[in-house]
Amino acid sequence: MKKRINAFSKAIKQKKIDAFILFDPANIRYLTGIDSRGILLFTAKKEMVYFTSPIYKAYFDSFSQLKIIICKNNLLDQIPKELKKLKVKKVGFSENKISFQDYQRINEKISTHKINFIKSNSPLEKLRSIKSSSEIKLIKKAVSVSQQALSYAEEISQNTTEKDLSIEIERFLRLKSDNRTAFPSIVATGKNTVFPHHDPTETLISNFFLIDLGAMHCGYCSDLTRLFFWDKMPPLLRKAYNAIKKAQATAIKRIREGVKASEVDRAAREIIEKEGFGKYFLHGLGHGIGLEVHEKPYLKPNNSQPLKEGMVLTVEPAIYYKNLFGVRIEDMVVVNSRKCEVIS
Repeated sequence: MKKRINAFSKAIKQKKIDAFILFDPANIRYLTGIDSRGILLFTAKKEMVYFTSPIYKAYFDSFSQLKIIICKNNLLDQIPKELKKLKVKKVGFSENKISFQDYQRINEKISTHKINFIKSNSPLEKLRSIKSSSEIKLIKKAVSVSQQALSYAEEISQNTTEKDLSIEIERFLRLKSDNRTAFPSIVATGKNTVFPHHDPTETLISNFFLIDLGAMHCGYCSDLTRLFFWDKMPPLLRKAYNAIKKAQATAIKRIREGVKASEVDRAAREIIEKEGFGKYFLHGLGHGIGLEVHEKPYLKPNNSQPLKEGMVLTVEPAIYYKNLFGVRIEDMVVVNSRKCEVIS
């Protein structure tokens, strides 16, 4: 935690602001280890003030590294008073992590103290994109549980519905790791596979189906997708399947430190285009993953960000062909200096 705190403090100083207000649970957990139930004020001097409700008082008694402020009323009303005590003149916030209503409430109150509320991208997203060895170990455990869940799902997938199978998957993931999953499990069969985020229904599993699931271990996420077939694949479906397998393998070979995210996406996209399915690949190739299932960096055509050692990524080429079928395979990799490590 100390290394993260020092890095965040340095990043705030570079932005020439005095403090940053964090509303999102993932960033708060990254800095404090807290499974967040409040708002964190972090100053460039490494002071941390946590605002929370009285119902969580007992939970925070052991967090001596934080100043805990128990707010009987709205948490936002206490923030301006603390900013004034700390002599903060400029405080940053991430606009995509706060509602417009909350922004107005805080800004109105702190402006009376002549404090500037400054919209700024949080440096934490960039810091979080590079995982430590201990974080990678936790992610690998989440991946392992996800792989076990896929094997379990395959065993029980006959004579059941999408909804029932998704419920069994959720139960398995929660029993084997954290008591929550990285995201709601997706089970889609037949034509339902054309929807990337299909909500499982009472449709019976047919001879072709897709499962997209993710375990969470100690707060760290995994995200894997597999296709299952009980019968011979029709020629067009087989062609699409082979195209994404080749596209994924090609992209994985390109992943290493220094390569741009867009270059990796293009490596896969060119394969899919060559096979005649280019217009049916409807999203980016992948995304970073850690405390959140979707985080920086994103493997997409317009992202020129160079990859760095320690980043953990998904690689998930897909083809969603008209109203007939969707094929997607998703694996996870760790970026290294000369190549990547496939961890799924």
